[in-house]
Amino acid sequence: MATRGKSGAGTRRSGTKRRAAVAAPKFEDIQRQMLPASRGSSTGSLIVIGGREDKNGDKHILREVCAHVGGSKLVIATIATAHPDEVWEEYRQLFRGLGVTSLAHLHIESRGDAFSADKLSTLVGAKAVFFTGGDQLRITSRIGGAPVCDSIRTIFQNGGVIAGTSAGASAVSETMLVSAPGEVSHTVDSLQMAPGLGFLRGVIIDQHFAERGRLGRLVGAVAQNPRLLGIGIDEDTAIVATSQEFRVIGCGAVYIVDGMRESYTNLSEEDQEKIVSVFDLRLHILGPGDRFDLITRRPFSAPRS
Repeated sequence: MATRGKSGAGTRRSGTKRRAAVAAPKFEDIQRQMLPASRGSSTGSLIVIGGREDKNGDKHILREVCAHVGGSKLVIATIATAHPDEVWEEYRQLFRGLGVTSLAHLHIESRGDAFSADKLSTLVGAKAVFFTGGDQLRITSRIGGAPVCDSIRTIFQNGGVIAGTSAGASAVSETMLVSAPGEVSHTVDSLQMAPGLGFLRGVIIDQHFAERGRLGRLVGAVAQNPRLLGIGIDEDTAIVATSQEFRVIGCGAVYIVDGMRESYTNLSEEDQEKIVSVFDLRLHILGPGDRFDLITRRPFSAPRS
């Protein structure tokens, strides 16, 4: 009986060792599953603009869009705005002046439009789609899951470029901030979010960032689900995202709020009027030329010439 007892103990110890030998998944492996990069090397680029991009001076950000378009077709999507004709004419003249020769206008007035053959034909042959500003819920509620959205996604997956400014920037992420005051501390119940189009997974994007004092609301959004990386983009500033990283262009800063190692938040408490508390967040501030690795969640500065 004693021998069996020793044998059993030995078996238990051996089992413990075997369990201990199973390595926990690496953070990079988990994060990689969130990104479109791992699904194919042909996935395209995103140019995500914080709004109010320069339209009169050097037009650096709009020139970046043109560089990605090349000699191909660019579709201006005015879905977010209540003034589609005026906005289309403004961007038509801007991009025409920057050398884009093939331009088309896509406006979706109702969800039914997103299923029409006429609207789908606008996207045929396009290499790039530019979402203008306005209300991001107009974009997602009108085209989310519809054939027009599928066609735009196909352009992206085939190596095209999706650009968006202001509301158009928020819509390209997996989750959107749709309502929250910008310049005051946030209560638990003040944040409203909605699903985005998901071109850039694992992130939540806010725009007009420093200009409208939106750090607090982005922190609150990240605290609700620390898996999401918060990206706040100043006006006349953009991120150019490819595969597993992005770089910053323009005149302002990009703020990264990383809550993966957050240790405490009061968001789940019953008192909805409490000010949001969050401990142990990580904040990065990136300037033009800086880059960010979406896999490791680490910033790095490109060598300066």
